Amino acid sequence: MQPNKEMKLKEPCYVATKKDLFKLYRKLPDVFIRETINDIISKCRNLELEKAKYLKTITPIEFRLFVEEVGEV
Repeated sequence: MQPNKEMKLKEPCYVATKKDLFKLYRKLPDVFIRETINDIISKCRNLELEKAKYLKTITPIEFRLFVEEVGEV
C-alpha cells in the first residue's frame, strides 16, 4: 500500500490582463472580480482606486493575491 499523499491544489496559469482574468473566472460575478482585482492593484501599486480601474495589466504578485482571495476555479 502506498502512503496517503497530500493533494496539491494546482494554481491556475498566470494571466497578464484583466480581460484574461475575467475569462478564467467567468463563473464568478463580474462586479466581484472587478472590485477585488482593482482593490488588489490599488494596494500593491499604492494607487487610488479610481486610477487602478483604468489599468489593464496584472503583475504576477497581484494575480497570486487574487487567487488567494478568491480561491480555485
